[in-house]
Amino acid sequence: MNNCRINRVELYAVADREAPPIPWADNQEPLLYTNNIVRLVTEDGTEGVGATISYTENDFDRCIIEAMRTVVPGLIGKNPLMTEELYSWLMSRCTWGGLPAKSPIDIAAWDIKGKKAGMPLYMLLGGARTKMLSYASTPMFDTVEEYMPYIDECIAHGFTAIKLHCYCVFKKDLALVNAVQERYKDTGIRFMLDTATFYSPEEAMKMARLMERYDWEWLEAPVSDYDYKTYQRLVDKTDLEISSHGNCLLTLQEVTYALGNGFWSDVRQDATVCGGITPLNKCFAIAEGHSKRLEIQSMGYTITQAANLHVALAHHNCNYFEQFYPYESFELGSNTPIRTDKEGYVHAPEGNGLGVDMDWDAVKEASIASYVFE
Repeated sequence: MNNCRINRVELYAVADREAPPIPWADNQEPLLYTNNIVRLVTEDGTEGVGATISYTENDFDRCIIEAMRTVVPGLIGKNPLMTEELYSWLMSRCTWGGLPAKSPIDIAAWDIKGKKAGMPLYMLLGGARTKMLSYASTPMFDTVEEYMPYIDECIAHGFTAIKLHCYCVFKKDLALVNAVQERYKDTGIRFMLDTATFYSPEEAMKMARLMERYDWEWLEAPVSDYDYKTYQRLVDKTDLEISSHGNCLLTLQEVTYALGNGFWSDVRQDATVCGGITPLNKCFAIAEGHSKRLEIQSMGYTITQAANLHVALAHHNCNYFEQFYPYESFELGSNTPIRTDKEGYVHAPEGNGLGVDMDWDAVKEASIASYVFE
């Protein structure tokens, strides 16, 4: 396999113009989602795919694909099976797109590696289990009342846990949390809250103590990831799981420092944001070394879901997998849906590597930008 070489790279920025825009906070415009896809092809025709999602106001994003365009010409002739060597090369590339612009390349290389090994990636990476519990990740609704039929539908579908994307305005969120608790307190459904870093330290502590009293699962992104002192106080003064934003402190060194200094109760990480499968797999080990969980952030399209799910299934220290519901808005261009079953579990796609089968005609038709390098 030393002679396995990349001879073609395709890039696509895919926009689903039929999907409804979705807001995540009261102070944001509804967000538009772009699926930034890398397709690697080797000399023998083996293909690997990787992707990362970007979300922007007012128009679809072209920044990620433009950043990737400056990196991928150097992939021609490289061996994708040498994932550690390739990752080191990626990390030394100059690009203003940062880790998200490099992550899809690493993921695509691992997809090829799994296919060449004749194994699904979760087995190749360790194979801790074949399924795991998932939670429904909500959009933000205009009113508290609109959350209730959505939650009821999630429960009917099979979800046993639900994360609320709220208004990120303390008083409005307080009303939402109290209403959800009152309605579902005896159902056994687990709840999480994501406040997208918009709280003050005082608001974060008040919400954490309320959620602790209600025995909710975790409070995510209460303040900026760089507000170390507030995170330390939240972890120290409550028994609630306190989770980071998952989009800022991403490198192995930053995660190690954060855990060593008691910033978080767990690690929040995403293969498509942190640099790929290579660093995410290592990050699981760092979390385990600190007796912590790594709770996967996996808001995105099918390739994103598959990459994160495979790594999570390779380890024991992740309790839940994130899924946006309803699914359809994030399935464009894929023939391989990843959905939670009636018992609340999600399973890895069948097949080797990521196990994702793409509809490339649909991808090309929906692309707002694309490039090919040979």
